[in-house]
Parts: sequence; C-alpha cells; structure tokens
Amino acid sequence: MKLFSHILLTQLLLLFSLLQLPCEANQIDKLNELIKSRRSKNPPRPESWPSSYGWDGLLHFSPLDVGGHEGLKEADKIDAMPGQPQGVDFNQYAGYVTVDRRAGRALFYYFVESAEDSASKPLVLWLNGG
Repeated sequence: MKLFSHILLTQLLLLFSLLQLPCEANQIDKLNELIKSRRSKNPPRPESWPSSYGWDGLLHFSPLDVGGHEGLKEADKIDAMPGQPQGVDFNQYAGYVTVDRRAGRALFYYFVESAEDSASKPLVLWLNGG
C-alpha cells in the first residue's frame, strides 16, 4: 500500500509539472500579443526622415508645419479645470500640435504660465501623443 501511494504521488507530481509548461508559454504569447497590439497602427515612414544630418536633409525635409497663428492662443486657453479651486491666478492652455499632417499625428499639450513674472519664471509644458 505504501508503494502504491508513493507511485501515485509521483505520477500526480509529474502530471502537475507537465500542466505548468503550457501555462507559462501562453503567458509569454499573451504578453507578445499585448505588445504588438499597443504598437502604432501607422508607423513613421522612413522616407519622411532626412537621409543625413547635413544641409541635404534639411533642404528636402522640414518638420515644421507653419500656418496662421491668429487667435489660436486664446482659443486654447482654459478658464478652469474640473475640480480646480476657484480663482486660480495663472493662465493655462491645452490643445494639439500637429507634427505630421499626412500621417494624422499630433501631440496633446498642456501649458501653464507662472502667476508672477511669467516672462522669466519657469512654466510647465506637458506633451503626450505620438
């Protein structure tokens, strides 16, 4: 009887150890699927980047999309954020900066000016996107 229980215990341990192998492989596969799903559906085109850092690349490519700026600052101004205390004493702005119009890429920005002497004091600029 003791031998039977020893063999049964050995077989159960072997069975449980074999069941663990596919689980670990599935976790890796699921992690890889998650990483692939988070990647950009619209990767940057290599031809849109300059081939060199010299003048040749600059003559053929300009990363700036310069357009009219009249009224854009005031249009992006925020009076108050949700949950923000009344009477804040600083200017804050939020909006989008287009970085690649053809690919539909833009960065979200949140900009906060200093309450006093905003021309020389630090500010906060937060960009997010890609």
